[in-house]
Order: sequence, then structure tokens, then C-alpha cells
Amino acid sequence: MNLFHKGTLILQEREIIDLINQKTTLDKFLRQLYSVMEEGFGNFAKRQIVNPPRHEFYFNRGSVESMSASDDKYFSCKIVNTHKDNPVYYGLPTIMANGILVDGETGYPLMVTGSTILTALRTGVASAIATKYLSNRNDKTIGIIGNGAQSLPQLHAISLVRNIEDVYVYDTDEQASESFKKSAENLLKNINVNITSSPQEACSLSNILVTATCKDRDSTPVVRNEWVSEGTHINAIGGDAPNKMELEKSLIDRSKVIVDFIDQAVYEGESQQIPQSQIYSDLAGIVAGLCKGRDDDKQITIFDSVGFAMEDLQVYKLVYELATKENMGNIVKVSSIPKYSKNIYKSYFNI
Repeated sequence: MNLFHKGTLILQEREIIDLINQKTTLDKFLRQLYSVMEEGFGNFAKRQIVNPPRHEFYFNRGSVESMSASDDKYFSCKIVNTHKDNPVYYGLPTIMANGILVDGETGYPLMVTGSTILTALRTGVASAIATKYLSNRNDKTIGIIGNGAQSLPQLHAISLVRNIEDVYVYDTDEQASESFKKSAENLLKNINVNITSSPQEACSLSNILVTATCKDRDSTPVVRNEWVSEGTHINAIGGDAPNKMELEKSLIDRSKVIVDFIDQAVYEGESQQIPQSQIYSDLAGIVAGLCKGRDDDKQITIFDSVGFAMEDLQVYKLVYELATKENMGNIVKVSSIPKYSKNIYKSYFNI
């Protein structure tokens, strides 16, 4: 039986959370996601995944992006919105996302799902993959600047590849840092979380640095060159729009720059500050062994992560497989199958 004969799986975000909590664990799910994402980066390098640049536009309240990708079996598309005022005024996450997984042979929708939590988790896993290939193996301290919704998935995923002992965090909202500290210490029992008084302090104490801010466009970078020590690896994930950068240009100039998806990073990531010739590689090339990762222990490496649709495709395939196996969600006929495929008027309106 073809997949589309089953209908479309409608998977609420609450059901994704139940799937993770009741049928597996968050740690196991992240490890599964790490495996399929690493495979996805490798397949992207082999041109086995098609991923056009996302389409986006900006308006006075936020932004909206359409992100699509396909492999030899599936097609996916995610609509993701960024609204920085959401936590303060509406009690909603800054990033809101919903997605669809489609049968690549027929175009029939296989799954429609909420994707806000999945976006956070796959972004954390992308940073973990970069950290595995680009940071020094014995790095045990991490700084996280910006302690909103992305910060815990970043720490959790990176802890899968590095033995993190000390965490230094900073946010302009101290309550966000306090909430992060409590949850992080409940999640990872053998770490010490320290709330710092400035981004400079967080940078100076860290071997691995994550920048996950929701700063305004055309504002001052949050990390200055002189704050970063030799040998640091940086996962820069907050610079996701034109003229929105977290790192000072002089820091980028003395670093080895690796991007997730070059077609997007050059106009909306940290890499928009430099010529494309200054970008060493994408992460896919390093995962596939086509390019070298870190050159030596003193080199500063930057993973310029703007997020791209291959990551969503991989997480949707994983969730669809797990949800189908565990009978989670509801099957509905979102798209009908006409009796006469070449005459929809006769099929639906008896004309």
C-alpha cells in the first residue's frame, strides 16, 4: 500500500512532547536526532538532498520564512515566524513554526505538525555536530549568551559530544538566566551553571561559546573580538536576518568560518560581514570528510548557523516514523482522492 492511502497524520505539538516523554526520553530522542542529522549533512554534501534558499519577508511585528527540502523519497516545507515580543506580551515563544512532510512520489501530504519545539531541538543538534568537528576535544566550559528558548537545547545537545562541567550564561533578562540555571542543573546533574554579570565575562571564561540572542537588526554586535581567547569554538545562531549580527567583524576576520548553508549565510548570517571567499566550508563538507575541521588547538572556529531546511526534513522523517510506530496523532483525509483523477468536477460536483 502506498503511504498516501493511510491519509495525513495530524500531529499536535503536545503529542510530539508526549511521544518524547512517554515513548522514549528527551536524551534518547536527541541522540536519535543527532544520528539522522549527521547523516543528513553527509547526504547534503553528496547532493542527495535538494535544499533551495528559504523565502522570507519582514514586517513591523516580525518575520516569516518558508523552508523546503527533499530527498529521493520525501519533500518537506516549514513555515517559521520570528516575533521577538512574543514572550513579553503574549506568553508565546519568539519562534513559532509549523511543517508538512510530503510523499515525494505523489505529492500527497503525509504529516502536518507543529514545529516550534522541533526547530529548537534540531538547531541545538546542528550546533552539537559542529562542536564535535570544530571544538577541541577536551573543552569542558561553555558560555551561552542569550538564555531564551534556544539556550537549553543548545546546552543539552552539545553535552552529547563534549563533557561539559561549567556553564557561564548571560542575558539582559536575569530571570531568563535564573530559569535556565534551574532547568539546566535539573537536566544535567554534573554541571555548574554560573550567571555572569556581562557578556564579556561569559566569553572570557568559556572554551565553547553559543550566541543565541534575539537582538534587533542594525544594532551593535554582542561579542567583541578582544573578549574571545585563542582556541575558542563559537556557535553563532542568533544572526538570522540581513543586518543582524552577533559577532564583531574583527573576530570573524581572525577565525575559521564554517557555515550551515552558504546560500543563506552570506546574506543573513555572520558571514554577511565578509566576502564569500573568506568562508572556509559548509559543515556538510566537513562531516563528509571533504574538508578539514580545526587546524590546531589555538585556532578560533565559528559555526555560522542560520538554520536550513535539510535539518527540518530529517527531524520530520524521524518524528513521522516514531509517531506512526507508536500510533500517535490522528489520521485524516486532508487531501481527497478523486474517483476520476482526470476530472475533478465529475468526481466532486457530479458535473
